[in-house]
This record gives sequence, C-alpha cells and structure tokens, in this order.
Amino acid sequence: MSNRRTTCIIYSQKYAFSFMQITAFLLLAACSFCHFSQAQQTNFSKANRSHNTEFTYSWRHQSKEYQLNFAIDTAILYAMPPSPPNYTQKVFQDNVYRKVMSAASKIDASLAKIDIKKNHTGLSFNVSSRYPKQAQLILDKLKAVHDQAQDQYWRDNFFVKYNAPTGAEGIRHDHAKYTLLSSSSLSPIVKAITSLQSNPTDSREFIQIALGWIQSIPYNRLEDRLSSNGAGFVSPRDLLIQNQGDCDSKSTLMAALIKAYNQSIDVQMVFLPEHALLAVNVNALSDEMTLRYMGDEYVLLEPTGPAQLSIGKVADTTKLSLHKRQFDLSSL
Repeated sequence: MSNRRTTCIIYSQKYAFSFMQITAFLLLAACSFCHFSQAQQTNFSKANRSHNTEFTYSWRHQSKEYQLNFAIDTAILYAMPPSPPNYTQKVFQDNVYRKVMSAASKIDASLAKIDIKKNHTGLSFNVSSRYPKQAQLILDKLKAVHDQAQDQYWRDNFFVKYNAPTGAEGIRHDHAKYTLLSSSSLSPIVKAITSLQSNPTDSREFIQIALGWIQSIPYNRLEDRLSSNGAGFVSPRDLLIQNQGDCDSKSTLMAALIKAYNQSIDVQMVFLPEHALLAVNVNALSDEMTLRYMGDEYVLLEPTGPAQLSIGKVADTTKLSLHKRQFDLSSL
C-alpha cells in the first residue's frame, strides 16, 4: 500500500475591497459655497462644571443674532461614541491575522498543514492534507473566522461596507450607528433650540435653527485625510467638544439632532463624490430642492457651512452631481 502523501485543497483568500475608498470625502468642493453669504459664529465657550459640561454659542444668520446655551451631563457626554481610529490596512490586517492564527493553532496538526501568509492585499491560506474532506472543513472554518474577524473589526470601529455609484466596493464610517448612539444624549440641545422657536412643534422651524447653528460651527477641511485614511471624521461628541468639523461630521450631528427632536422624521445621508449632505422627509416648499426616494419626497439640507443655505437650498456643484445621478443614499 502506498504511503505517498497527497496534497489537497489549496485555497487563497484575499481582501477584495479598496482601502482608499474611505478617503472619498476630501471636501474639495467646499469653495463652491463661496458666493453664498457666510454663517458667522461670533462666540463659543465650553466650561466644565462639577457634573455638567456647559456650552455657549452665538452666531449670526441672515442678519439675525442667535444664542444657544445648554449643559450636558459630563458622564453622558463622554459615553457618546468617540471619533474613529485612524484606518490603515496594516492595523486591520494584523487584527484579522491574529484571530485567524489563533484559530489555526487550535487545529490538530496531524490533520493538516496550515500555512497563513500576509501580503500587500490581505491574507492567503494554504491547507495541505491527506484527507480532502478534512482539509475542506479546516479551510471553511478558517475562512469563517477570517470573515467574522473583519466584520467584527468594522463593527467595533464604526465602519461599514458599501457599494459606490460606480460599482466599486469600499468602506466608510458608519454614520447611521453614530447617529443612533448619539441622538439620545442630545436632548439638552433640543430643549435649548425649541426655546428659541416661535412654535416648538414646528419641525421645519427646528431644522432651520439647528441648520444655521451647525453651519456656523467652524468648518475644518482636515486635509490630512489624504494620509490618514479618513481619520478626519469626528463624531457628534467630538464635534461639540472641538467646535469644528467637515461635511459628513456636521451632517451626522445634524441627523442625530433631528432624531433627538423627532424620531419619526426619516433622514438620509446623501453621498456625493467629494461631499456629503442630508435629505429629510418633511414638507417641502415649492422652491426647495428635493429628492424622491422609495416614493417619498425628501428636502435637502447642507449642514457643512460656512455658507448660509436654508432648508432646500444647495450649492451649484451639489445640484450638478445630483443631476448626473452621482450619489448614493444611506438611511440614518
């Protein structure tokens, strides 16, 4: 009887998405807002008290002065999700590699020879065995560990997979998760804004005041995103603390605030090639720009600033991208 050792099931698995897709929002279109009047923040202060963090904002919007004061319990403020870590292929790959290697180390070496290697795109698995079915079972197990590890890393660090309008696959920040986990902490801001309304139950009035406030928060282009793989995004918590943010950061804060005001208002993030804004399912006026989605009409909001753009008003570059259908939506 032959003792020849046969090699069965040689399999390679590689990560198949583009790591640079997360840098899509470089905000190069910001200058398109220049011809609009600018929202101007005239004062900002943050004070740490015994149990609360107090915020004071003043801004000028369309010749009107606004002041917003609120305090958030410090423990609640810092329980909100922090900004995401710097995303790099190496950190991600090393995390997945450790978990796959740990699983491989628990497999009986007499059943198969397992070779796991890193390369510039991901990992490769080679399983050699005299028992084809056993080799396939081991390979399936390692692949499952690999897939679970990468999905867990994305979930833990608030990233999500998506398909761009071009058909390319990528990852981006999980704005919906940030919105969900931040909105319940923003009730003091909702209370402060409704106190400025003539009719606290008027959702459009709430949105307009909140929009002007967020537009007035200093805009930060965060140009180091080119080298930081998307680390420029700041969470709603950190945007409040740092008093600065870019388009998807401000849009996420705005979405969380709308949800804190009225959970039933449907909010969509609108992703353009180099920009992000919101679409909200509230009644639109005849001169406001809208999108139709799933049979409903959504009014567009531009929280980025510093341009003073009222509900339903957007920049010319945004209009062009929408006209060309160069966008995708994400429910918040």
